[in-house]
Order: sequence, then C-alpha cells, then structure tokens
Amino acid sequence: MKIFGIGWAKTGTTTLGRCLELLGYSHVGQRLDLVPHLERGDLEPILSVAAGANAFEDWPWLLLFRELDAAFPGSRFVLTTRAPDRWIRSYLNMLRHPAFVSDSLTQVRRVLYGLPFPDVTAEQLIDRYRRHNADVIEYFRGRPHDLAVVDWESGDGWPELCRLLGCDIPDLPFPRENVGNYEPLPPGT
Repeated sequence: MKIFGIGWAKTGTTTLGRCLELLGYSHVGQRLDLVPHLERGDLEPILSVAAGANAFEDWPWLLLFRELDAAFPGSRFVLTTRAPDRWIRSYLNMLRHPAFVSDSLTQVRRVLYGLPFPDVTAEQLIDRYRRHNADVIEYFRGRPHDLAVVDWESGDGWPELCRLLGCDIPDLPFPRENVGNYEPLPPGT
C-alpha cells in the first residue's frame, strides 16, 4: 500500500512525512526536480519515482491524486489542512525569506499553483488552496477508507493517521516539524 500526502504546502506536510518515517514507511518528500515533467504533461518519470517508495508528501504528489489513485490502486491519501487565514499567514511568511524566492522558484510556483507568480494576491492563493481541498474531498466522496482529512493544529494526530493506515498508534509523541517562526505581516496583507 502506498500513502500519498496531498495537502497543500504549509499545511503540515513535513510533519506528515516525519510521521510516515516513524511508522516505517520509505518516504519521499518534495521533488521540485519533477516539475518540468509535470509542466510537459510527461507523468512517466513521476510515476516511476512513485513506484520506488511507499510514502509521499508535498510537491508534485499533491497535484496528482487522481493519477496516483489510478496508477496505484489501494493507496491511501492524507489531505493535510489548516484554517485558510492561518495557511496564508504561513505561506506569506515563508515568501518573506530570501531562500524561498528566486526566478526558478517563481517559475515552479507558476506551474504548481497555476497562478501569475510573483504578481499573485493573497485572495488568489486562498482561492487556489480552497479549490484544491474541495477537489480532493469531492474526488474521494464515498471512499472514507481511502482518504483522511487532518488538521494538526486542531488536534488531529496519530489516531486519525493510524486509523487510515490500519496500524497501531505508536508509543511516540506526535511530531511537530517545520513549525513556523512568524513575523508580523505588513498592514493590508
């Protein structure tokens, strides 16, 4: 069985990856090197990477939940979420740091989000985030054993994840990875 984390970036995907590692899965996180294949519609290299491990989260996996579901029947999917106002705050906070802003990352974001980076508004980003979550929930409607929707900030953790995976809850504290160091946002953001 493969597990795909299909939550948008900045929703606790790194925490999900760490959980999957602690549960013993062979984990693959963000793979931005696969974005050019996605842009060309050449999914074969992406599916080839997916064939080589059993747990995934972040980009490009989250955009391909339909294709991954078809290619790997019996897989489980985890939609990590958080309140939109908290999500946009985290995302904009990340974009304030030079390590996350470059011409190449701007192009990658254009492809992944389908938005006009760097000239994108918070409203556009929130709309895209909400649309992704709604698309996932609609796609998996009537398949509660294939999808878990979790919000780590609201208290979800081992019970929700392990229920989906059909495994025992480990005797380990639930990890909290990549917790943001928030700076105040500029007025009007």
